[in-house]
Amino acid sequence: MAFYELRQYKVLPGKIDEWVKIMEQEIIPFQVSKGMVICGSFRGETDNSVYVWLRRFERSRARGAIQGGL
Repeated sequence: MAFYELRQYKVLPGKIDEWVKIMEQEIIPFQVSKGMVICGSFRGETDNSVYVWLRRFERSRARGAIQGGL
């Protein structure tokens, strides 16, 4: 059974565009290259300083193995 992880970050004021650029151009591609499945990434709907992303793992042990190798 798949395991999902929802991560939410509070970004410094005025830095959300820079944060999203780094996530989309560096972090997410790197995570995908290590075997993670990124189901989505979003800016906060009502708070522009919030960034959320959702990752999927085949099982909870896979999450630890991937994070341990980073």
